[in-house]
Amino acid sequence: MSDLLIIAFDDDRSAFALHDHLGPLRAEQRLETQDTTIVTRDGDGTPKLHQPQNVPVAQTVGGTIWGLVLGAAFMVPIAGAAVGAATGALMGRYRDPGVDSDFLNRIAESLPAGGSALCLLVRDFERDAVIEAIGSFPTRGTLIQSPLDSESEARLRELLNTEKGD
Repeated sequence: MSDLLIIAFDDDRSAFALHDHLGPLRAEQRLETQDTTIVTRDGDGTPKLHQPQNVPVAQTVGGTIWGLVLGAAFMVPIAGAAVGAATGALMGRYRDPGVDSDFLNRIAESLPAGGSALCLLVRDFERDAVIEAIGSFPTRGTLIQSPLDSESEARLRELLNTEKGD
């Protein structure tokens, strides 16, 4: 089961920076996400959704690998890879595996003009490592939603709202 972690910022760069800041945790598999979307609201109030991961490409690569494996089992690895890639590309193009876009647009519309929010659909995570990483992020933010228990969530809110030194 996946849960949402949403942290909002008053500027348009901090959500992107926090996404990059959490990269080592994802690489170490201490933060596993099903979907990542950064929502922004332009100075004129227009909401935009940004997905750092290209879903169709990821699905194509996954389909190619599975097609190659299954094709090898039937002695036609190249044909299997081609069929797998095509199937993966179609699935990635027409399937939205993450958070509902209408919900994300509502989050974007609730941001101040020029604001941003990092929205993670979290599959699995090491609670203390994620809290520590977000707490060490140099920009203050607002916790909108989290998969944490009330005690951990209160700790994270305190870290996010604490004035950060340069």
